[in-house]
Amino acid sequence: MLFLPLVPAQSHEVQADFSEKHPKIESELIEKMNSVPNEEKIPIVVNFPKGYSQREMSDFLQELDLQDVLIRHVFSLIPVVSLYAEKSAIKELTTIPLIERVGFDSKLQVTSGNEKVVTNDDGDLGYTHPDEILDTGSLIENGFNGTGIQVAVLDSGAQGNHPDFEDRLIGFKDFVSDSNQDDMDPSDGVDAYDDNGHGTACSWLVAGTGEMNGGNYTGIAPGANLLIVKVLDEDGAGDDSVIAQGIEFAVDSGSDVISLSLGGPMADVTTEDPSMQAVEAAVEEGVTVVIAAGNTGPAAYTINSPGVLEQAITVGSSADGTGVVAFSSRGPVNRQYAEPNGFFAKPDIIAPGLNIMSGRAESAGSFEYPIYNYSQYGSHYTQFSGTSASTPQIAGLVALLMSKYPYLRPIESKTAIMAGATDLDQDSMEQGWGLANVTRSDILLDSTDTFTLMTPRSYPTLPGSKKVLIVGEDRGGQNISVLSTDDRGNLNIQSFGNASQFIRVPQSVNVQEGYSHFGISLNMPKDLPLSSIGDYTGQLVLSTSSNNITSIELEFSITSYGGKLMVDMAHHSAEDADDPSYYRYFTEYLKNQGILLSQFPGDSGSSTIDTGILSTTETFMIMDTETAYAEREIEAIHEFVENGGTLFILSEFYDSQAGSASFGIDYYNMILEPYGIQCEEYEIGRGPDDQTGVFYGEDYGGIVENDSLTEGVENLYVLSGSTLSINSSVAGAQGLFWYSSDKEHALIAKADYGDGRVIAMSDGSTLYDNILYDAIRGGADNLRLLRNIAGSLIPERPRVFDIEFDEDQVGEITNIVTYVFDNDLEDVTMRITGPNDEVLEPEVTEELGYKFVASMNVTNGGFYEVTVTATDASGNTRIAKKIFLVPVSSPGQDLTTIVTILFIGIVVIGLVYVAAIKFNVRDKLDSGWEIEVEEDEGPLIE
Repeated sequence: MLFLPLVPAQSHEVQADFSEKHPKIESELIEKMNSVPNEEKIPIVVNFPKGYSQREMSDFLQELDLQDVLIRHVFSLIPVVSLYAEKSAIKELTTIPLIERVGFDSKLQVTSGNEKVVTNDDGDLGYTHPDEILDTGSLIENGFNGTGIQVAVLDSGAQGNHPDFEDRLIGFKDFVSDSNQDDMDPSDGVDAYDDNGHGTACSWLVAGTGEMNGGNYTGIAPGANLLIVKVLDEDGAGDDSVIAQGIEFAVDSGSDVISLSLGGPMADVTTEDPSMQAVEAAVEEGVTVVIAAGNTGPAAYTINSPGVLEQAITVGSSADGTGVVAFSSRGPVNRQYAEPNGFFAKPDIIAPGLNIMSGRAESAGSFEYPIYNYSQYGSHYTQFSGTSASTPQIAGLVALLMSKYPYLRPIESKTAIMAGATDLDQDSMEQGWGLANVTRSDILLDSTDTFTLMTPRSYPTLPGSKKVLIVGEDRGGQNISVLSTDDRGNLNIQSFGNASQFIRVPQSVNVQEGYSHFGISLNMPKDLPLSSIGDYTGQLVLSTSSNNITSIELEFSITSYGGKLMVDMAHHSAEDADDPSYYRYFTEYLKNQGILLSQFPGDSGSSTIDTGILSTTETFMIMDTETAYAEREIEAIHEFVENGGTLFILSEFYDSQAGSASFGIDYYNMILEPYGIQCEEYEIGRGPDDQTGVFYGEDYGGIVENDSLTEGVENLYVLSGSTLSINSSVAGAQGLFWYSSDKEHALIAKADYGDGRVIAMSDGSTLYDNILYDAIRGGADNLRLLRNIAGSLIPERPRVFDIEFDEDQVGEITNIVTYVFDNDLEDVTMRITGPNDEVLEPEVTEELGYKFVASMNVTNGGFYEVTVTATDASGNTRIAKKIFLVPVSSPGQDLTTIVTILFIGIVVIGLVYVAAIKFNVRDKLDSGWEIEVEEDEGPLIE
């Protein structure tokens, strides 16, 4: 380190308008400065203009003779200096014209995600190692095992004396410990350490030899050389600048590949962060950089930094070869600072990341890294999960390819890995180009030295959906990236198939070596006939005048409107808020039915359930809520069901040992009491540890009744729950899935009540995505159950999507439009009450089979209440009211200023439907585990 003179600190307060006075200081640093004493030294990074050399930056800072500053590192790879500085010095740095930015040196973390770990002491039955899934056999059998390729693993270190690392480690660099423990001389073995365990597990997956398991299981490239660079501490955390130092060291040490199983904020806070600059610079120097996507899925926009960078290979996780794991972070990435700006596809590729066998360090914790198969292998191996496990596998694949094609540039290795992937038919923002298959990548490299492909692999993608409501939607813009190993010049952009009529793209794009881009959008007009409902497919093709160069798939469906499901979020404790992001597969099955999901409380401002709130939805969902329900709320729920609504209620865990429930069991039973269903103080689930559940069903002594909800459901996997009792004397109450043959305790029940019904399940976590993966691996039918439930929630009653005023002017004829859906809709009427209590009942005209239009003359400003009554052939009626405020003004004022005040409702026959629903962009429907993976040719690539 370089030391600069220190003087006593002076008092400096960071003012509220500090960011305006000092625009070079980024916001995170300002927050940090506001939270620490004046004399505390803050880790910061200072950015100089591009092209500034290490010596120039060092000399400049020395000449400044700044006080209260300690220089940590002056970079050679990027124009950055990392320092410790007090507030006074930070302010002074911002006044120097040459300095472009002063930022906080934030922490990055390991990206392990051991949400579920299975230890195996009974041999390797049922385990498939990633090398088989990624198809490495052909290359390795032909002698291309990574020999001669140097892979730098930047992590928490590695246990140098692990038998599987013998002759694989060529160096160890420690950027974390103050003591000098570097060892860059491999002649007598490399003395490396790992005080966390994460680095050992990641490094082993690159090049572990399998010495201690007889060579049955090895790293992906067992002949590759490992450069171990310790940038993370014993807690798996490291300063961003330290990680950048590690990247710089790896580049300077001649690494071919860098593996980074770590990440920071989910957005590209700024490309000025050292790690992001260093990744970009490393790629420019010819080093392929592989980065973990992160473990914050299944929501969109969750890719970790620096994995948001275009130049990196960003890696998500699969469960074996079947589908994307729930925890794997999803795209798109919204690059607000990184060039190019906008929404772009990530991840690029996936590899196995669930319960992956790897090397275990002696220092590793038993929970995060449990011993795998001790009876055969001792304590040398573990299983761990996360995109951290997937990333070194892709780094290993690159090493395999480079051992055969040693001059591969980063863009070539990236496109070859992507082009060879197996499409799992999941959203491109989940799977990237799919599951890596290095044999196919090898075949492609053998056949061509030019790759051009587009990403995402198909469109539309997250955060939208492949299900689009017929009422119309204009998707926001997204970007297509063109990856090419050569300059292609100007290429035509054409779309084909029946999907092309709704796709908007430019006519051409100039494709350069590296990355080129163009925008794409999905424009769905409102006035489509019901006959438009169906599937739409096609291709988007880049071509010259004579040849097609590359293509992606276009695929979506237009659906009817199936109603709304409202989730009660008002009665969750702050410590255990089970929001809908936990059960994305279920919500996607809802979207497949055209059912929109909303949360209570929403925009209404009320946090109390009442009949007005419940009248805005067809289904009300209560799952694992903990806080009290007021008596009037319970009465409103009962009225909701009686008048035709569906109550979907899921209980939680009852701890028999503690004699307590993790949910509001007493309130649940008050809600369920009229329906002959009660939550019991009877524990189910909870296997040998808190992360393991139990299987129930026909194969385990249970009974499953014949019902549409349980069709195809024989067994279920329950993490931790409690059973239900059924009072058969209550009409309509029925148990559907029984714990045992005596039919005393049910896991699923239903009840018909009034015009509505109740569906009850014994464990809310049955919906959770991470539980579904465990269920599927064990042969349970949780996913089929959720699909059945979603399919049952479309009511056999009219469904009102919205009521609208057409834009027009005061004093002129205005159209009032409502959208009503029902299979046997018989009549729709409107009643309009004006500001002077005048009542109009205009003639209603049907258009398109679901759009109903009436006309009126808006003569005055004030409140207008529009009441829509929809009746079907079975006599079911839905009434919706919407109140608009037209500002008092002279004729000619544009009605675009109309303010929607309220949607209210009354009970007539059946359930009243009242809602001011806004049709927003909706998430993608995963085909998930239903899809059989085939070795198809996929989109066109040259």
